[in-house]
Amino acid sequence: MEGEEERSESTGSFSKASIPKRIAIVAAGAIVNIVFGLVVYFILMSTTSTYITNKVDSIIDGYVAQEIGLKQNDEIIELNGKKVKNKYDLNKIMKKFNGEKIELKVKRNEEVLEYNVKPTEIKDENTGISAYYLGVNLKRSESKFINYIIYGGIETKEFAFSIVDNLKMLFTGQVGVDQMMGPVGISEVVAKTSGLKEFIYMLALISLSLGVTNLLPIPALDGGKILILIVEAIRRKPLNEKAEINIQLIGFSILIALSLYITYNDILRIF
Repeated sequence: MEGEEERSESTGSFSKASIPKRIAIVAAGAIVNIVFGLVVYFILMSTTSTYITNKVDSIIDGYVAQEIGLKQNDEIIELNGKKVKNKYDLNKIMKKFNGEKIELKVKRNEEVLEYNVKPTEIKDENTGISAYYLGVNLKRSESKFINYIIYGGIETKEFAFSIVDNLKMLFTGQVGVDQMMGPVGISEVVAKTSGLKEFIYMLALISLSLGVTNLLPIPALDGGKILILIVEAIRRKPLNEKAEINIQLIGFSILIALSLYITYNDILRIF
């Protein structure tokens, strides 16, 4: 668009548009990627998986659920005061408390039972990492259209937040740059996908990741351009054009260096 890369005084150019309009134009591509990824993932989850309830189907021997006497058809309604409506709520809360004692509320017929329990620890023999479980298998919901829609919505929400959480981990140092994956690594993963479901999942993941990453406030990315426009709005005048170009060049140089490093690591992982 005229005036987007270089300033233009022509009527109708990008430079002459209001700041909100310019921000909308710059963000449009990334937002389309995000929306596309979420829609594809929602359709995938709504049509290929089943909503799992909070109602107990069976008890696993040797786990805490058996020790406290949970029974088939019991409904797990609360963990540490947090509502449990399905398997995904249960898993999320269990992961958060990571083996600590929890207050468990269970509905049996019309009676609400309360327990104070410590989840059973299971250690992975290969990694040595512990995970904690109540020891219940939960019932699948009835095959109704509304249940598929609810399940798709829950899974899509978790999918979106997982991307954001991964970015947080990257910027807080919990995940190293050497664990990032570039075009070479992505191509290798896509080549190893087996079946249409995995391929569509990768399509949604890549589209959402690209959209979110492109909105990061880093020069040369759309998020960097948006940041400059916000600064312009605060200053009530544009940055010096030469200074803006230099900022973009620095950001572009950093991205190129990072891309080369990530590609190098991808090649090492493959070979």
